[in-house]
Amino acid sequence: MDKKYDLTVFGKPMVQYIIKDCDIANARLENPSVGGSDIFVAATLAKCGLNSGLYSVIAQDPYENLIMETLKKNNIKTDYCLSDIGYNGIEIISNSDNELRESFYTHTGGFYNNLPSNANIELLNNSRTIYASSGFTLSSKEARSFVFESFFYAHNNNKMVAFDPNLRLHRHNLSYLRETIWMLLPFIDFFSISVASRETIPIFGADNPSVVAGILLENGVQYAAVRNAGESVFLGYLNDSRNMAPTIVEIPVEKVGNEGYFSYSGSVFNGAFIAAILKGETPPDAARYAADCATRKCLCGNTLDSIICAEI
Repeated sequence: MDKKYDLTVFGKPMVQYIIKDCDIANARLENPSVGGSDIFVAATLAKCGLNSGLYSVIAQDPYENLIMETLKKNNIKTDYCLSDIGYNGIEIISNSDNELRESFYTHTGGFYNNLPSNANIELLNNSRTIYASSGFTLSSKEARSFVFESFFYAHNNNKMVAFDPNLRLHRHNLSYLRETIWMLLPFIDFFSISVASRETIPIFGADNPSVVAGILLENGVQYAAVRNAGESVFLGYLNDSRNMAPTIVEIPVEKVGNEGYFSYSGSVFNGAFIAAILKGETPPDAARYAADCATRKCLCGNTLDSIICAEI
């Protein structure tokens, strides 16, 4: 049976301000756009020609129309999005130094407390793949319960389950984050993570990308993409034959001129990889395609519009 969505993303749209040539404290906020790493995943998959949907809560604040219009512009369906009183999240990114990029992130506490804690079976049955990151999963106890129930149901009903912890240890309670990742791990088919800033050590006890990929495969993940600080991706995958050992290959990622690596290229990689797998590509070919898509997005800039203009 055809599914309504090739991918459903559980995520948080963020109102984003990009700051250039100064630090955040001295910046004047102008020209808001819509960001959020999860939204970049959904937009990339839609750009690849597949059906992308979002499950989220969108606040009834002055940015509501901007968010809804941007999602529509990027062909992200919002049939299952919820509306609630409150304020949408704000993210400010300064690109004055690409190697030491500053960011400021804020979201109203408790905004996601009104989420139903049980899986939406209708939504899951209409989806081939579901995706979440820690940003949405840890936004409330209800959200974490919702993601757990959804992953459990999807995994046991032949759906592809994808997760990126999008590690930002300064944003999360470490013990709660570690517990959540290991709780979800048995139900995840595609696990994508970066080893930048050694933030995988408290979670997996290692920051070597090949070792981290091996740990994920040993715990049942089918595709493990470990991004090596933007320079390459170590892809681990389980072969169709049970008699063959898991495979780990390194996929190079092109650096864009002198500009370094841009924000959200990991999310673009995730969306493109999922799209390629759903189209029947082999895991290495899917990873090469995804890395190329991330590079092409970087050539167009940092905002969601860069996905629209990229030759993906």
